[in-house]
Amino acid sequence: MRKNVSDSIYEALKNEILNGDLNFGDKIVETDYSKKLNVSRTPLREAIKKLEIEGIIERLPNGRLRVMEINIVKVEEIFRIRIALENILFEAISLNKEGLERLQQNLYLTKSYIQLKNWDIARELFVQYNEIFYEISNLEFTVKILKHYDFIISKLKRNSLQNPERVIRAYEEHQEIISLLKNGDLKKTKELNTKHLENAKEFLIDYLIK
Repeated sequence: MRKNVSDSIYEALKNEILNGDLNFGDKIVETDYSKKLNVSRTPLREAIKKLEIEGIIERLPNGRLRVMEINIVKVEEIFRIRIALENILFEAISLNKEGLERLQQNLYLTKSYIQLKNWDIARELFVQYNEIFYEISNLEFTVKILKHYDFIISKLKRNSLQNPERVIRAYEEHQEIISLLKNGDLKKTKELNTKHLENAKEFLIDYLIK
């Protein structure tokens, strides 16, 4: 029972971070969250410990807790890791025709909602694109690592992808990547994906600087 409560608290804290109720660098006071979530301190501490292991929550030398701080150096490192791991995924899915078609269908839908200027659904389809991308790779450990960093990037994207121009640009880059992969050009796919992720990184860094 305690494990289930702990998992629920873990998800609740991650949602607070993702939705902006908790931001990078914000302090977390156990007594406050025990009252807010109406839970005892033991499962709360278990949930916090999981987030500490993932690096999402940091324990300061004085014992206080805070959401991890984010800066340009960390963003640069995250994207270096992401580029390397996504290249591994492209190798895995390059011959998966059925999987590539699923990605293509996602992009057809994304294009439709961009044309309708329904930016909320277009953004949701970007999330689905990544989920399909990960699923069809069948690479369990690589995907686990990527999903951890996805959480951090997703929090930053919540604000940066409010810009419709960025949504359109990301769609166009995804479409070109899948076209290259369907044509069997793995080398150019990796090169373009690197460029795509570098563009995303620079966009996020510009957002952090502002």
